[in-house]
Formats: sequence, C-alpha cells, structure tokens
Amino acid sequence: MKLKLKSSVKFCLSALMASTAIQVAIAEPDADGEDTRRLETIRVEGQAVNALTSDIAVDFAEFGTQVQLISSEEIETGGFTNFGELASGLIRGANVGYSPDEGEFTIRIDGGTDRDTLLLVDGVPYFDRSSPLEDLWPATAIDPRMIESVEVYRGGNSLYFGSNGGLGVVSVKTKEPDGTLKGEVGAYAGSFKTREYYGNVSLPLDKDGKHSILVFGRSYETDAHELFSADAYGDTIIALGGRHEFPYSYNSLGAKYLWQIGPETELRLGASYATVDFRDSFPNTTVFAPNFTEFPIYNASFKHRFNDKLKIDLEAHYQDPQLKNDEIDAQICQIPRLQDLPADIQAMAADQGITGFTTAAAFEAFAAGIPGLPAGCVTNPYGSTGSASDDAWNGGSTFYINQDPNSPYYGQPYGTLENPFPIGAPMGYVVESTANFGDGGLVKGFGTTDQRESGYVDYGFNARATYTLNDYVEIVAGVQNTSYKDNSDDSYGVQDVTLTSTGIYGDLRLSLPVLDGFSGSFAARQDFNDNFSDQSIWKVGVRQNFGHGLYARGSGGTSYSLPKIDEIGAFGAGANINPGLEPQDVKAFNLGAGIDGDIFDGTYNVEVGYFKTEINNLFSSRAVGAVCLEYANDVANPLFSYLDNDTAAIERNRTSIIAPDSFCRTAANELMDPGQTVAVNAIAKQDIEGFTVDVAFDFDKWQADFSYTNMESLEPNPVYGVAARLDGTTTNLDFVVPGHAGNSEFRQSSERPEWTLSGLITYTPTDRWVFALNPRWQGPEWAYAGTTLARMVDENGDRVMDDMNFGDYFVLNGSVQYFLGDKKQHRFLIRGVNLLDEDYFERASGGTGYNRNTAAVRGEIGPNDSAYYKQYGWNGKPRSFWIQYEYSF
Repeated sequence: MKLKLKSSVKFCLSALMASTAIQVAIAEPDADGEDTRRLETIRVEGQAVNALTSDIAVDFAEFGTQVQLISSEEIETGGFTNFGELASGLIRGANVGYSPDEGEFTIRIDGGTDRDTLLLVDGVPYFDRSSPLEDLWPATAIDPRMIESVEVYRGGNSLYFGSNGGLGVVSVKTKEPDGTLKGEVGAYAGSFKTREYYGNVSLPLDKDGKHSILVFGRSYETDAHELFSADAYGDTIIALGGRHEFPYSYNSLGAKYLWQIGPETELRLGASYATVDFRDSFPNTTVFAPNFTEFPIYNASFKHRFNDKLKIDLEAHYQDPQLKNDEIDAQICQIPRLQDLPADIQAMAADQGITGFTTAAAFEAFAAGIPGLPAGCVTNPYGSTGSASDDAWNGGSTFYINQDPNSPYYGQPYGTLENPFPIGAPMGYVVESTANFGDGGLVKGFGTTDQRESGYVDYGFNARATYTLNDYVEIVAGVQNTSYKDNSDDSYGVQDVTLTSTGIYGDLRLSLPVLDGFSGSFAARQDFNDNFSDQSIWKVGVRQNFGHGLYARGSGGTSYSLPKIDEIGAFGAGANINPGLEPQDVKAFNLGAGIDGDIFDGTYNVEVGYFKTEINNLFSSRAVGAVCLEYANDVANPLFSYLDNDTAAIERNRTSIIAPDSFCRTAANELMDPGQTVAVNAIAKQDIEGFTVDVAFDFDKWQADFSYTNMESLEPNPVYGVAARLDGTTTNLDFVVPGHAGNSEFRQSSERPEWTLSGLITYTPTDRWVFALNPRWQGPEWAYAGTTLARMVDENGDRVMDDMNFGDYFVLNGSVQYFLGDKKQHRFLIRGVNLLDEDYFERASGGTGYNRNTAAVRGEIGPNDSAYYKQYGWNGKPRSFWIQYEYSF
C-alpha cells in the first residue's frame, strides 16, 4: 500500500536508519495552512504507512542531519516493557547503560557516555542532574505504552536542544489528545509472574473538539529473572539472604490537555507522576536494597503560525524527581582494634610487643592465652524480643548457629561469651550509608530517624522562531534556558546553588538554485552560564540529492555537556565551585551516502555512513592544596605550616587537568583549607570513530531492515606502562603488565560493543497477521579490572585475571500479532525473548573487591591478592514468553 503524495516535490530522508527508511515529501500548504514541510509518507521496515513526523525531524533530515524514525507499529511489534528494551532493540547503534531489568538505565548511542545522548520526552530533558544518595535516571519513568513514535537525531545536536546532545538526541513523542474520542486498554502477562494493566482515553470537552483531554495510567509488576548467578555472591552476603528475587514495580498516572485555538495555533499542557520501585543490591556488598523513586513531571507547549513565512514553537518543563532507599549491609564480626580492648588487656598485649592485630589468627592466638577474653564477637543472643536463640536448626538462618561438630557448643546460637561469633562470620544487618559530607547521619534506613530523600529540581524553556524568506533561504532563531538545583534533605549538606544556562542560537538554511538538490544549514549558539564557564558552539549540515535516488549527507560541529550538581563542586561544605569550569566539550562529524529505489514491486534503501567524535574536558575534582601553586610549601611565607606539596609536586598534579588558576587565587586570598576540593576539567579525551551499513526493503508481504555498526570508542588506558606485580605481593617486577593491558596507551571504552548487527524482519501474510523477528548479534564488549588487579601476574608472568569480554553473543527476539474485529480493534500479541536461550550478560564487572568475604575480613587475603576479587555479570533474560491483549476504540 502506497499513500498518495500532495506534491510532486520529494526529497529522501533515509540516512543511516537501523530500523526505518523514510521517504518524505515537501508539500505545499493546504487549505488549512498546513506546514510546507510535512512528512507525508514513511517507509517503515519497507512498508508504507500513514504518519506525521515533527517538523524539526523533517528539517534536520533535509539539511544533512542523520535521522531515524521509529513508529508506533514497530514499537507494538516489540511488546517492550521499558524504554531500555526499546532502545536496545530498535535504535541504531544504541548501547544501554546499567541494566533495564534491574530498574535503572541510560541510553548511549554511537559509543558515547551516559551524558552524551540527550533523551527528550515531549520536549522535556530526561537527564540525571545528580543527587547525593544515588543517580536518578528519568528514562526509567517513560511509559512504553504511551509512546507514539521515537525520533533519533544523530551527531552533535546541542545547538537546538542544549546540553548533553553531543552524540545525538533521542526524542520520544507520546500519545496526545486530538479533539476526538479514542482510547486503548490492555493487559500483559507472562514469565517471571509479570502482570500489567494499562490504558489511555482521549475525549473532547466541547462539541467542536477545540478543548480535549487525555488521561492515562499503567501498573506493571514483575518478579524479574535472576540478575546474578549464585557464584557471584560473597559468602557472608549469601549467608544473610542476599541472593533473592529482584522484583520491579512501575506505576504511573497522567493527564494531557489540548486547546486548539485555531488551525495553526495550539496550546498543550501535560502532567504525569510515575513511581519506579526496584532492588539495587550488589552481590559483593549489599544484602537488601529496595529503591523507591518518584518522577513528577510537568510540561507545556505552544505553537503558532502567523503566516506562510513565520511560525513559533515554545516548550517549557518542570520536574522534581526524588529517591529514597533502604540499603542493608552485612554486619560481620571484625578483628578487634587494640585500643578498644580493656586497659588491662592492652597492657598484656604491650608486654608481648603487640601493637595491633592485622589478621584474625593473630588475635585468636592472643585471646587463647587470656582467660575470659572471647576470641570473637559477643552479642548476648538470648532475650525476649526474638534473637538467635529462637532460630530453628532446620530451615532457619543457620549463620546464627554453631555448626562445628567438634565444638562443645555445636547447635547453639553464637554470641555468648563461651560461644562467640567467629571473626569473619556474618552476625546480622546494618544500614549501609551515612551522609558523609553532611551531618553524618544515616540516610538509607527504614523510617523517619534513618532514611532521607534526595533529588533535584530541573526546569526551563525553549522558544524558537522560523522565518522562511523565500524558496531558497530560511532563518531559525531561538532562546533556551536550563536551570537545576539540589532538592535533597538538609542532612546531606549539599550547597544551595542553582546552575543556570541561557543560550541564544540561530540557523541559516539555504537551498541554492545553482546546485540542484543541495541544502545547507549553518548554525551557531552562545550560552551564558552561572557558576561555570560560558560556551560557544556551532553546527554545519549539508545534503546533496544527485537524482536517481542517490544522495550524500554530512554534518559536523561542536556540542557540550553541563556539569551535574556534584561535578560543579556543591556536595559538602569542603567542596568548592570553580567558576572557570568548562562544560564537557564534544566535537562530532557524521557522513553518509546512499540510494533509494524501487525493485520487485517494492522499495529499498542502502546507505553507508561514517562518524567521528572527540570528547574533551571530562569532569573531575582535586584537593586545593594539590593543584594550587599558592599552596606550595617551598615558597617564601607559605600559607600554612603543614602543607604537603612543594612546587614541583603541584606542577606534576596539574599536568592532567586544566589548572583552576582564577579559583586558586581566590582560595589563597581567603586562606581556604588545602584539604578542601575544587571541581576541575581533566585533560584526557575520548576518541570515537566508526562506520555503519544499513539496508532496508519493503516488498508486498515482507519487510526488513538491517543495520551494522562498527565502532572504536577509545579511552586512556590506566594500566598502560604499569609495572607488573606478583600475585600476593606489593613488589614491582621488571616488566610491564603483559598483553594489550600494559602495552596500549588507549583501549576500547568499557561497556561499548566493538560492533553490532541488528535487524527487524516482518511478514504480513494478511492485514490481520504480523510475524516479526528482532535479532541482535554483538561483538566484543569489555569490563576492565582495576589497576591493582590488572597488574597481578603468576609465577609464569601471565595475568591472573584477564579483562572480561562479556560480548560476542546472539539474541533473537520475536512476536506474533493477530487483529480481531471488524475494525481490527482487538489486538493479541505473543512475545518471545531470547528464543535460542543464549547465556549472556547485559552488564559486567571486570574485577570487584569482595572486602566483606570471610577471608578478607579475617585478613587472610587483601587487595594485593587475586582471591580478593571476582568477576560477575548482570544476566540477560533467559528464554521467556508473554501475552498481550489490547482493545482500541
């Protein structure tokens, strides 16, 4: 089925699309004054469907930006339950940070970091501004059942949208009221006790439909699959019940309002409230860690066309995400400190020349010679409020019970003077964290005395005017403000500072008659920032249509990423803001060439692309006394008598950062303590380079899109040139760490696959059946050991623990849909994930220290022993199935 175009003037918007090839028409204004650039026909997976795409997506594509469109039909085919699944399955070159099945995730495209891809939802930036408790990633708040379409603008796109668009923008459009009565209600259930109910209803408020609302809601609950295998857990953690399910709960309510003031004038308002509850435990540290997040988000937009030449677009938002959690750690019997023992015992130790105990065995040997001194921990287990004495030997928490058959206290609860908990044994539970740069109180407990909320407020607006001078020249001008500040409990001690960025931008667009088929965009932006340095960026985009379906496109320029609240230096009274702090700088270039055409009564698109990105000014922090020359101890009249660094040492410390000289002069004048910290930019950079190949076709009943991305995302290698050490020692050997780890100055960035091949294949034998396969084949993806572990070698000079490649896997997902009813209003879907039951990790740790393991607590192993570390991964879903029913009206 092909839709008739309103104009014979066409241009092709098919650049580098993993799952979508788009053919657009530039239509003349219709009787109602419709915009001259309207996407009239879209080839999604090769099949023509009717859809409307944002004006800015059409404009971007015409002027050289690489654009990908993902339709609601594609999203429905996937049956996705969160946006992380959608991004991984449908967005070209996407890499999902963290683990969607755990309850938190970020979206990265083309090898960037968490902060280089800007996620917008109806114009609202969904980017974490940081909280003192943990990161808050609003991407988890997106309701997948409300997504109408997704537009991806690749390459540097901070110019129109502000911070964090360094490698691209992912713009999510959700369902909106349109003055008519319509709606959807559905249910979803399947593996892992998943159960979901959702719905949305749009209805007019007056007979003409000028005023209308849409209300929506969703409730999603699942026990989820096992995230960590049994062998990933530390012995004390698993003894205390740390291996458990990871249930995930998502609930949302929202409403939207439309006032269609005129044919070319509209006002939209939206409000939503989502809660995401999940467990965030780690197998090496935490026994139980439920997280509770709230995302109240408000947005507004206004559009008006004055005439056929001038139009304006206004967007505004306000959000106030909050987080609280309970993080329960293992309470483990520790080696006693000598100073904590009774005075007479300390005297006995001194008589024996003992100044402390570094191992449990040393203390146990000492205690064996002191009558009445327990060789472990006494907790007095017998009491009236429930204790170890109540534990049942069969089926109970047996870590409370002496299980040594050779002990006279076999079968009795630990914790008495005669039968103490052994050193290194788990004893129970403690709240994990305190506000270490605030008042020092507990923040991750269960109630008003030991649990504190953290979060931030983010608000701003973006106003843009477009003026079409004639058929050849168009001008865009805009102003954008972004403001954010901490909104956490006072106990965290975050400084009261608002980070504000106000930018003005302009874009000159040319379609020159002297070059038939040529379009060019030349844009610049100036941002005026509070509490960090001002920023100027630029962007150029060009496209050339050669005829016969051939085209070439390219874009290049600079973008940036604003510092988060912690990076600016606002966390704690001892942290300091550096007014000269530079935003993280991104230079990006994106090229492509392709062909569109008709074949076998269908259509096809083939494109080859190339991208290159450089990221500079990475954020970091340093001690004032370590980087400010005014704090040297070898100058005349040093500021303080106890300074640690001479001028040469400070100069060395400054070689890896952009020196904060202006701040340092102020710090010296105010006699700031040298131990306080200042936010700085690191000189180290990240280089990203890659190429892509995309093929899409649409035949009568078959549609398919395939996308291949080969990417080199290089970061400085901290192990380069580091001397090897024999496992279990601290002595450097006379050679560097063997292999790539010690001999390469740069390495592939962690959690960035070297290549991916993905696709979506659909078969529609009738208008009621849709069969789909969504394969993803991925190359190497790395998790690296820290330097201490990476340098350890055995007696043969080989590394004892190599870096962990958790890539090289193939996952095949699929679905079957059937539409029932005279209007096909009943939709049934069966979704299958990992149909081949591939064993793989979504995320991995290349070597984590297990300092809570019994052997580590007892001092039998330490950070210089390979046995102190373990590699583990976050398991991908095993083969699993769900069913969905949806009724539309």
